[in-house]
Amino acid sequence: MTNTQISAGQPIDYAAIKRRQQAAWTSGNYAVVGTTLQIVGEQLCESLNLKPGTKVLDVAAGNGNATLAAARRFTDVTSTDYVEHLLKQGQARAEAEGLSIAFAVADVEDLDFADGSFDYVLSTFGVMFA
Repeated sequence: MTNTQISAGQPIDYAAIKRRQQAAWTSGNYAVVGTTLQIVGEQLCESLNLKPGTKVLDVAAGNGNATLAAARRFTDVTSTDYVEHLLKQGQARAEAEGLSIAFAVADVEDLDFADGSFDYVLSTFGVMFA
């Protein structure tokens, strides 16, 4: 592990931080860990009482725990994350369940959706990294 020292007054390179995060999330089998946390996505969607046809955006979705939970409730879900590897695992899970979900590689800090496009915006654990 390397340490990076930042001098006082030196700007923080957020792009470099994001690149390191993406590399870390791509390097391991985090989907295995993610599936053990599936209940959180289910509980989140249950607490929102999502109705069929509701438009849902899941940001920092990872392997799709909240995404799949929302789709099982017949919502119109868009799942985003800036780690394509994790999104692909979520997409495979959705396909295995026969769920129709839109997946998009996107950074939560730079989403390309018009205001009011979604009824709900969800995030389970990914939001803590934003």
